[in-house]
Amino acid sequence: MSSLASQLSPDEMKLLGKLEEQNRLLEKDSKSLYSVNGILQSPSSPINLSFEEDTWDQVVKEWEDWSKNKVGQLKELIRRGIPAHLRAHLWQLLCDAQNVADRQRYSQLLKTSFPSETLIRRDMTRILPQHKLFQSLDSNSQEALFNVLKAYSALDREIGYCQGSVFIVGMLITQMSEEEAFCVFVRLMKDFQMRELYRSTMAELGCCIYQFDSMIQEQLPDLHSHFQTQGFHTSMFSSTWFLHILLSSLSVAAAPRIFDIFMCEGLEIVFRVGLAMLYLKQAELIKFDVEGMMQGLYSENKLLKQRLGMLEKRCSEKLVSQLKTELETTRVNASKSYNTLKEMQAKILQTEGNSTGPDEDSVEYLQKELISCRLREAEALTGLKELKLHIKDLDEKWQQVHCGGQQKGGSVQNILQVELLSAQLKETHSKAALIESRHRLMQLQTENELHSNQLKRIEAHVNSQREHLQELTSQTNIYTTNFKRADSF
Repeated sequence: MSSLASQLSPDEMKLLGKLEEQNRLLEKDSKSLYSVNGILQSPSSPINLSFEEDTWDQVVKEWEDWSKNKVGQLKELIRRGIPAHLRAHLWQLLCDAQNVADRQRYSQLLKTSFPSETLIRRDMTRILPQHKLFQSLDSNSQEALFNVLKAYSALDREIGYCQGSVFIVGMLITQMSEEEAFCVFVRLMKDFQMRELYRSTMAELGCCIYQFDSMIQEQLPDLHSHFQTQGFHTSMFSSTWFLHILLSSLSVAAAPRIFDIFMCEGLEIVFRVGLAMLYLKQAELIKFDVEGMMQGLYSENKLLKQRLGMLEKRCSEKLVSQLKTELETTRVNASKSYNTLKEMQAKILQTEGNSTGPDEDSVEYLQKELISCRLREAEALTGLKELKLHIKDLDEKWQQVHCGGQQKGGSVQNILQVELLSAQLKETHSKAALIESRHRLMQLQTENELHSNQLKRIEAHVNSQREHLQELTSQTNIYTTNFKRADSF
């Protein structure tokens, strides 16, 4: 920085000091957007690109609310700079170009012949090559510029074609299609005082110059006195500033930024920037006569470009540093997400491969089921034991009766009693076998229920792990997208 500062002129150092002072004032201003709900960071803090992009997307989606209820915040956003990819759309929203009644007439207006066509061609040939702002225009863009100027001249025959409109329409053509540029230019002429500025009477232009001269007298009294002494009138340099919206005096980078603010705040930006330019050149201009002041103001364009280039370089260095930090953070997050995803995939595969394994979360439930099964088993065993005792008693009675019947000669009554006991004994054996079968069936059903419940819990756990895997996959995709976006910068 010390080597860079040694290369700057005193005038450029003043510009840097003035800008830093303004930044500090903005940060301290309680009404500034930087202190309202934390919606934006201050200019001296690192730029949160993704947050600002989300803010601008919200502005576009909720334009009616922002344009009516959040005007102050919208102005602060625009002063910080409209993103290049949203500039064309925002300009149309700012001037309500979508509702231009003459949009459908554009193609018909191009077919109309107009006397100023030759003058337009001549001015374009003279103006465009001399300004870097328009050197990027190819033949198609230049033809689009001519079409817009011609169409408006045919639409508004009272005003017709004005030389200063080349700069404004040229700026629009660099950002949007010719039909969109035509609609925006129609709005600028009708609603932004431009039509009155371009009138042949120049009454509105005279009012602006008079107001600007009064501001110079109030804000820069020494410079104004020098102008008066030298007979140097403000109109000698400021008329083109108003007619061109300063576009003829700004660099390629600064021109769209100033035009952003003009689309939001109107001609007020011309007064503010014009005063700033005179303030920076005040010490030098006071030393010159009329000719020297004209040359000094003419060379202001070159000096301003140098200062803006230096500031843009500083901002780009901060931006690159911020992008590197975001890129490193994104890479770390993507790596963590990838490792977590791999771990979850391995865990799910292990769970699916070991579906009969115990479920730690269901131990308490299994213990309760086991106790219940053992109680039922104990009851069944008790009943079986009693039945076996009953069988034993019947067997003993049958033996007694059978032996006694043989000794007594086998009377009919004894024979029947033996057969009855035999039948009861067989029935009891059958009941015992039935009870054992039911007990075995109950054991099998209990085991089946336990295995079914365990299988359901395992399936639920697997589904839960799959959902978690899907969430991690989605997070990985988000990190990958952010990584690619940051890497593209």
